[in-house]
Amino acid sequence: MKKMFILLAFLLYVFAANAQVRFGLKAGYNLTDVKMKTDAYNIRGLDYNKVSGYHAGVMVDVALGEHFALQPGLLYTLRGFDAGGRVPGPLDGPVDASVKARYHYLELPVNFLYKYSLGPGKFFAGAGPFLAYAVRGRVNRAYDGYTYPEEIVVLLDKQKVYNGIEEPRQYLRPFNAGVGFTLGYEFNAGILISANYNLGLTDVEPQPELSHKSRSLGISIGYLFNNGK
Repeated sequence: MKKMFILLAFLLYVFAANAQVRFGLKAGYNLTDVKMKTDAYNIRGLDYNKVSGYHAGVMVDVALGEHFALQPGLLYTLRGFDAGGRVPGPLDGPVDASVKARYHYLELPVNFLYKYSLGPGKFFAGAGPFLAYAVRGRVNRAYDGYTYPEEIVVLLDKQKVYNGIEEPRQYLRPFNAGVGFTLGYEFNAGILISANYNLGLTDVEPQPELSHKSRSLGISIGYLFNNGK
């Protein structure tokens, strides 16, 4: 997390001296999903479904001339997935299974925007990288009607080794990164409405037989204070 704050501060330092800088607030709705690959028998065959989440936080808009801007932010984001289906059983054949996972992240998106004046404001579109760090999570599982105790997500550094013996636990790499795309409209009064899509490129699953990458589609509403020069 320290590196994320340092990056945000550095970007502001580079551009603030010669650019118009405005600070703002942002919040919205997420529809999150995962791209999961697995050879583990107990979850092979599950269908993964999108779930509702949210995001909220602060942002900075740094004007880079008439049509371009840099827009970093710091958001608290809820991600996750629901999954269900029949999976191979260890003894008596296939069983019905379900998994519900929710992960809470601090996220740092950095979008490079193109803005075009249109009507009472500006249309904008852009893209850029995002960094995220998980702070906590919960997982609920059920097999053949039996609900297992809720699992607390244990966040692992890359150097640490997955230990499947400790229960009830689920393990997750805390660091996530990817690329985001955004499209929206900013009114002259400072109100903005946008849609965004985040494509996670980092495998956050420590188990060697699993691969877990995030996906997120969202809509946001925000407000930029007129703090520019």
